[in-house]
Amino acid sequence: MFTILIALLAGVVVGGGSHLLVAALWKQAHLWETILIGSLAAVAVGVVLLRRAGARLEPIMKAVEKHIAGGRREMALQTLRDSMDLGKWNPLLPAQLHVQIGILEYVGGSLDEAEVELTKASRYPWLSKAYLGCVHFKRRNEKEMTKAFEKALSVGDKEGVAYTLYAHCLLAQGKKDDAVKVLERGLKKLPGDHRLEANLELAKEGKKLKTAPYGDEWSRFLLDGPPQMTHPGLPKGMRGFAVKPGFRQRPARRK
Repeated sequence: MFTILIALLAGVVVGGGSHLLVAALWKQAHLWETILIGSLAAVAVGVVLLRRAGARLEPIMKAVEKHIAGGRREMALQTLRDSMDLGKWNPLLPAQLHVQIGILEYVGGSLDEAEVELTKASRYPWLSKAYLGCVHFKRRNEKEMTKAFEKALSVGDKEGVAYTLYAHCLLAQGKKDDAVKVLERGLKKLPGDHRLEANLELAKEGKKLKTAPYGDEWSRFLLDGPPQMTHPGLPKGMRGFAVKPGFRQRPARRK
């Protein structure tokens, strides 16, 4: 918010100043020139302030990575929450931080907190709404689950695992026909996707979908137990972070 206000103020000051200067020197100033100069000044100031906010965020995210790599999930969450103040300088940042916090709460088994955070989260990346859909699935809230997954597909319509995830949850609810329709939608967007084709045939028979071929793309949603969390929606340090609810978090050992 501060960035927008300061940028607008800079645009008004520079534009107004240029208008007065031109009028004083040449006795004539065009309104369109004033608006153009003011707009350019506002954009330039806005870009500088956003870059400064990004530079301040970088060491914070490195700290988050270290906390997660060291199994200190609560400290990672607190660091992310403390970073919300940077939203004063970058209005888009809070929604992105809610994504990170929401996913961490989800993998820690805190569905209440995860729902709150993911509801506030940006719809980009598609993972934010996919995780929210999983929250509602685990709570057996079918209506909200459908809303969340539909939003996820509107953004991640080229992600095969998104269709499989949605279909998997629908099948678990006994909605075979709906699951088939979702997978058919996926094949329209991703024709020739062998994993979707195989799962479509299984869905038509009401059988469990094959999710192993997706690897970490699937396991990060924790629908088949507590495997490692590894996905690009989080900082690198979160990769390989095993979730053991009720115990002190430790990084998973590499085999």
